[in-house]
Amino acid sequence: MKNIFLFLLSLVIVSCSKTDDSMGLLFNQESYNTNRELWIDSGISDYTFIQKQSANYNGGQPSLISIVKNSELDTIYLQSTEITDSVKYLVHYETIDDLFDYISITVKSCNEQINSSDSPMDGAKIEVEYHEKYYYPSKIICSGYYTDGYVGGLSTQIFITDFEEN
Repeated sequence: MKNIFLFLLSLVIVSCSKTDDSMGLLFNQESYNTNRELWIDSGISDYTFIQKQSANYNGGQPSLISIVKNSELDTIYLQSTEITDSVKYLVHYETIDDLFDYISITVKSCNEQINSSDSPMDGAKIEVEYHEKYYYPSKIICSGYYTDGYVGGLSTQIFITDFEEN
């Protein structure tokens, strides 16, 4: 009976302890490298996509439509209107390559913060889903884990939909 009690007690202690989710960086670098290479190899340079971004620093933003020609932004506008001037005040990514760059920069920044004694960041998780046919990031969720009492920090979601080759 005593052995069963000790066994159950050890299970409770292990299940209540801090997990690897809050320590270090959780990110699938191999999947990122593979999908970025496949995206580059596809040679797609003319396309349209809708992006939706939200973060703890700006809340949700309206959906934006990006039209890319020759791998550079041609036009970007709010999905609900043709007004383009107000878009410059919104966080946005001009091309799919910019999204891949955002992921890479975020990974680097998280690693630097996690390894810095001056940063309250204990860990981070960067989850990326890739489109099965075109290999671009279709969903990016970045979450930071911080020391007790820290308010704010990394919490970003980016969704890419309605991708079309032009």
